[in-house]
Amino acid sequence: MGTEEQGREPVLRVQNLSKTFYSTRALQGVSFELLPGEVHALMGENGAGKSTLGKCVTGIYRPEEGEIFYQGKQVSYGNPKEALDAGIAIVLQEFNVIPHLSVAENIFLTDREYYRQGWYSDYASMVHRTEELLNYFHMREFIDPMEPVSGLSVAEMQIVEIIKAMSRKARVIILDEPTATLSGKEVDRLFEMIRELKEKGVAFVIVSHRIQEIYQISDRITVFRDGKLVLAHAATRDLEEMDLIRAMVGRQIDDLYGKKNRRKSRGTREVLLEVQGISDRVNFVRDCSFQVYKGEILGIAGLVGAGRTELMRCVFGIDARSRGSVCFKGKEIKENSIPASIRAGMGYLSEKRKEEGLHQELSIISNLNMVVHAVAKRPWISAQKEERRCGELVERLRIKVGEPYNRVRSLSGGNQQKILLGKWLLANPELLIIDEPTRGIDVASKSEIYGILRELADAGLSIVMISSEIHEILGVTDRTLVVRDGKIVATLCTGETTEEEIGYYATVGTKEGAEG
Repeated sequence: MGTEEQGREPVLRVQNLSKTFYSTRALQGVSFELLPGEVHALMGENGAGKSTLGKCVTGIYRPEEGEIFYQGKQVSYGNPKEALDAGIAIVLQEFNVIPHLSVAENIFLTDREYYRQGWYSDYASMVHRTEELLNYFHMREFIDPMEPVSGLSVAEMQIVEIIKAMSRKARVIILDEPTATLSGKEVDRLFEMIRELKEKGVAFVIVSHRIQEIYQISDRITVFRDGKLVLAHAATRDLEEMDLIRAMVGRQIDDLYGKKNRRKSRGTREVLLEVQGISDRVNFVRDCSFQVYKGEILGIAGLVGAGRTELMRCVFGIDARSRGSVCFKGKEIKENSIPASIRAGMGYLSEKRKEEGLHQELSIISNLNMVVHAVAKRPWISAQKEERRCGELVERLRIKVGEPYNRVRSLSGGNQQKILLGKWLLANPELLIIDEPTRGIDVASKSEIYGILRELADAGLSIVMISSEIHEILGVTDRTLVVRDGKIVATLCTGETTEEEIGYYATVGTKEGAEG
């Protein structure tokens, strides 16, 4: 720690904190400090204890041992509202929003300043203040203060949650995977706001797996592994990236995307899926045509809100088509529905893993067998068969589970993503559409997911991968479609393109004469 940092008293200090869930020790005697006006990154694999620390500080969890000091005084909060009232805000990966209420109401729902006589809301003032905050964040053209939150995209919900925390003038803001759903421009805007608030003395704790972003924004880095500190308060500028990765995973990862073992010409010219001129009923997805070849990984790139997810939801039958055709293995899927797509041989992994992909309160084994039962013709369920399939998938995908009848919410993000992948693999699809396959998971789990996708493609499975991370698109896919304003504006050979070219098409559109 430098001389300047030594002279500053921590705004937040944690001493010897321990937290246990059943037989798992999520935190083991952890000590941590946060200085005024700094950005401190917490890093490590899923399940390492990073998010647990923030939840203990803000009263979501109660630690068994240890002490928490805020502005020099020992504190213990009963819930996040108590922490927020004191000046500590937390923004979780699991959004804390009420879908049917407006953006303005969600931001100021617990702020007494906007309620008269304790219950009558000053809605006009809420909307006005929300307008100011959205303008400050350069998001007013995308988000309407009076729009119900249910109508927002995942990225827009994330922005609302961050604005909610920042609206309360907190002195400490804990952000759990704040950029997981944001585009490059939105990340830049968020970082601009963080830097402005830093100048005013606001301190940030950022839990993240995005190493490049952490090097852009953080001052210090602390690394957790298995509930313990393995690297404490390291200055970001002095920490080599490979040393950081080694500290996070406990081993060397030299080839994150598996390029060394990558086949030069994966995929055949056999067309598995052909989409011709499809548009959705709200006319956002417009006149899109493309092909997917057998055994290839096709990337879908573009800015958040460009229509990437909407395009593939339309293809899979989640959202209704107004025109166009979808042909699978040479046969048109005339019925525009999810069951028809599954029967044809397609699967769809939603980016909303916890809301749409998995039932958090059901068991691991129930989640894995869900698609199989949905398409099964027999009315009865064989428990023995379920267990056998579960065991095979757990071994095949290298999923770390305790008991198969534990709730799926007991698993880390990376293992939940593998369960989501596994439930579709049990249906033996020939094409998988995967939306944000590594959102919110750590670098080691990312490496494993990439390896699994490569193995599946090499075995002949076709994969359509929607991703906000251009590095992921460049590292994993064979071809890339770039989507802008609901249209496909470019079709690129991934091995021959660059981050700059993809970014150009995503922001500007089609060059004259470009394929698309």
